[in-house]
Amino acid sequence: MKNWKLWYDAPAKDWNIALPLGNGRMGAMIFGGTVLERISLNEDSCWYGGFRDRVNPDARKYLPVVRQLLDEDRIEEAQQLAEEALTATPDGERHYEVLCDLILQQLDGDRPEGLHGMRNMRGRDMTRHERPVSDYRRELDIRDGVHQVRYVRKERQICRESFMSAPHQVFAMRHEGFPARILLRRGSYVNRIDRVDDRTILLSGQAGDGGVRYMAVCRAVGENVHVIGNTLHVGEKADIFLAAATSYRFDDLQAECLKRLDNAVAAGYDAVKAAHVADHREIMDRCSLTLHGEDALNALPTDARLARYASGEADNGLEEMYFSYGRYLLAGCSRPGTLPANLQGIWNDDFHPAWDGKYTININTEMNYWPSEVCNLSEMHLPLFDHLRRMRPHGEHVAQAMYGARGWVAHHNTDLWGDCAPQDTYCPATYWPMGAAWLCLHIAEHYRFTMDEEFLRAHYDLMEDAARFFVDACVEREDGTLTVSPSSSPENVYITPSGASGTLTNCAAMDGQILFALTTELIECGAVIGRDASEWAEFRSRLNPVQLEDGLVKEWLRDCRDGCPGHRHISHLFALYPGRQITADTPAEFAAARATLEKRLNCGGGHTGWSRAWIMCLWARLRDGEKAGENIRLLLERSTLPNLFDNHPPFQIDGNFGSVAGMAEMLVQSHEGFLRLLPAVPVQWTKGAAKGIRARGGYTVDIAWDGAKYRAEVTARMDGVLTLADGRSFVHQAGDTIAIEG
Repeated sequence: MKNWKLWYDAPAKDWNIALPLGNGRMGAMIFGGTVLERISLNEDSCWYGGFRDRVNPDARKYLPVVRQLLDEDRIEEAQQLAEEALTATPDGERHYEVLCDLILQQLDGDRPEGLHGMRNMRGRDMTRHERPVSDYRRELDIRDGVHQVRYVRKERQICRESFMSAPHQVFAMRHEGFPARILLRRGSYVNRIDRVDDRTILLSGQAGDGGVRYMAVCRAVGENVHVIGNTLHVGEKADIFLAAATSYRFDDLQAECLKRLDNAVAAGYDAVKAAHVADHREIMDRCSLTLHGEDALNALPTDARLARYASGEADNGLEEMYFSYGRYLLAGCSRPGTLPANLQGIWNDDFHPAWDGKYTININTEMNYWPSEVCNLSEMHLPLFDHLRRMRPHGEHVAQAMYGARGWVAHHNTDLWGDCAPQDTYCPATYWPMGAAWLCLHIAEHYRFTMDEEFLRAHYDLMEDAARFFVDACVEREDGTLTVSPSSSPENVYITPSGASGTLTNCAAMDGQILFALTTELIECGAVIGRDASEWAEFRSRLNPVQLEDGLVKEWLRDCRDGCPGHRHISHLFALYPGRQITADTPAEFAAARATLEKRLNCGGGHTGWSRAWIMCLWARLRDGEKAGENIRLLLERSTLPNLFDNHPPFQIDGNFGSVAGMAEMLVQSHEGFLRLLPAVPVQWTKGAAKGIRARGGYTVDIAWDGAKYRAEVTARMDGVLTLADGRSFVHQAGDTIAIEG
């Protein structure tokens, strides 16, 4: 029996065991307290400060000098000058922020904690508020997107049910228990908390000078609902709704929030829930993985189950749940019309989160969207393309002002406003200019899975102009090949034969691999929409990014050695995954990629959650099910928090998404121009089934297997010919389902 529920037998002590709800634009973390229920709320556009033009005015003048110093192997001088002349002023982009907390305090006759003590609960141990209860259970049903808390206190059954509605754009909670009071808190004295009417309160403020204005408005419906000061009181039963808005999207925040609340209240809680569940189930039911775990293990709390797994016990049901949970999280933090998923997806507990909660685009944001197409969440990919449009004007300015180049460029971070200038003063990452080029590869991926030519025509210019920047900005090497200078192999260190150590470089293999992939897509996609791609064919012919030495793929296209051989980034294997330049049809490179990955791991690689997820994807592409399966276990054992969030550490969501993509890649591959079924099934998955896996060419695959035998049904979106890895081919029309046995 498939298990859709994460559940726990105690309230969350801290944020890393609270449970997430999301509708793409708003997120909530539910703690499940017995006296104080804390709901930590986020809104995707609640960012600090406004846009700033940060391009260093000396960048263009000194760029040729930095390049010359790198050519002369005067690495330390090049890095010092880059820190002074290429670093943006100021060097930091904007950061993501918390919206607020909704605190529900039950008034059960015991002395309640004063309001002052509830002003800021961030980072505090929530268990200090707990009281004796029995039959406690909190759970998150990821198929329905509904959170429940149930327990008995003073011989009374207490129940709270919550969800985050996309159709109605509200957070909703049904409270049944003792009378309670509700407060909105943000941990700051500069916020306004006002009474709107006898059943409605609001919190409002501004996120820094020039930042967005934000508002959260909470309304309760039920008996004995009233407001005292700015505290909302409810009786033993109440339905509670909260709406939020920022000035990023709206001028009149209060009018927008009240409109949503009016619509939700008019519909009623039950109707709002029914619309939410129908919307959410349609998404979750499109794609699933069944691994025939032990049903008896569903009786264990999820954190206990994770601990059991980490001790070495098998649990196919937990791996199955992890796959579904990853899809749940992407649907919760990226929906059409929202902002893309950031480093925390949408869920954040800090006013200045780790790495600013931004979009880190030297792999992390890209990894967030690796499962979007293959795991049948194609429309969740759309916010990324909207954000590329926001980035492009800033990227054009940076390209011209810093590099004197056409097209557009982005470095290793961007933010709410689409800032493309360098971020930080950190040579291993800051001056890497490949962000726009890598992100634009997602345009081609979306087309290849959907076969949507209209989409491709509308977005081809973004890919073209990202490549055009490098026509102007690349440098020619002595052998006539092109490379990018300055750049880095994120975020690694090399050592020259003379013993000099460096990070800034003019010969990172990954740069050329990204450009090879981008120009290949421009050529192939250009043919689909009738664009002349001869310029890109000529440019690609001057790239030589996959070079071998001693049976390994070179990370730097020069004579040097790796200064950190166990590094978390495995950038020189981009051409294996997510790229497709290295395949079994390039046997020397394919073997070298395996040896390169083995060396990285033998030297300690894979010690962060997202890196382990990337390793899983690489083993899947190498068609090694045993190694891919080992890395599922290692990720769950070492890099997973009690609520199944990925742990970098701290929490980053990219590992959740990368690992889900890797699990799908173990079952179905389509990057080679044909369909490969069950290429890397691990030994623990001896029997299973997958439904709704997507493949390039517009195909959807349902497959069941038992040992070496399988039966698949492949549904075609377009007329065409389906070709399998074993050489079989099937002519089909749009809508046909092809039965395949093996």
